Amino acid sequence: MLPGSDAILDILGWNGAVCRGRARVLACCAPPTTAQASMSKKGHHKPGTDAKKKPGTDAKKKKGPIRRFLKWPLRFVLGFVSLLLLYFVLAVVLGMIPTNADWKQVENGRRVYVITNGVHTSFILPRGYGDDNLLRFVPFENATNANCPYIEFGWGDQGFYLETPRWSDLKVSTALNAVFLPSSTAVHVDYWKWEPPVKEHIRRIILDEEEYGRLLAFIKKSFALDAQKRVQRIPDAGYHERDAFFQGQGSYSLLYTCNDWTNAGLKQAGVKTALWSPFDKAILYHLPAAKDE
Repeated sequence: MLPGSDAILDILGWNGAVCRGRARVLACCAPPTTAQASMSKKGHHKPGTDAKKKPGTDAKKKKGPIRRFLKWPLRFVLGFVSLLLLYFVLAVVLGMIPTNADWKQVENGRRVYVITNGVHTSFILPRGYGDDNLLRFVPFENATNANCPYIEFGWGDQGFYLETPRWSDLKVSTALNAVFLPSSTAVHVDYWKWEPPVKEHIRRIILDEEEYGRLLAFIKKSFALDAQKRVQRIPDAGYHERDAFFQGQGSYSLLYTCNDWTNAGLKQAGVKTALWSPFDKAILYHLPAAKDE
């Protein structure tokens, strides 16, 4: 303001009005105090906010408990399926990896066969003579030296063996128990009347005496023996007049199947086979190619 302007304004009666105007301007420009800001926040209210709700909010709240209830079964199913997929992937990958990769079969030796029915694998060994005669180890009333040149040995879940003579007899409970629960085992012995022919599902390998001895020792250890060191036949068990079941040693599970047993026998003998083979395909993959005879 110019010098003396206050006196002029006093005369005109405007000085008080100008001061009040200045106060109002300063009040508008000054920042609010903490108390004022707090009251402003509490008292601030946008009109119509109560009416503006997202559609379906109440419905979501009602569905919440149901969704929470279904969440855990769904997670369990997804986890179970993921584990199965992982199991199959590992079976394929580890089945391609060989053990005893430098093995080569001899030209002359013991003829041993590996047979599969599409799911289950077994060994077929020559009966032998004298102290090596396998009929002395697993005697059978319908088998003699004259009519039994070869004997088949298979190992697996006892419940599955005895309750499923044919695939049409398979029960879901039997399959689930065999796969997911560690269970007792049996050795299935089949007495052949002739030497097996070589087919796609019957592979022949020729072992030297040392290799054959290791395989035979492995098979014999798969039998549960009594106090007299004799095999224990399961009474009234068999599929036909030339086979029998005996109490087995060890436990069957998803991680050690009948095919793992065959694979383990080949490993012990020193034969080229899979690193892990819960299925039959990997075993046949590493064995010499079949040539039909």
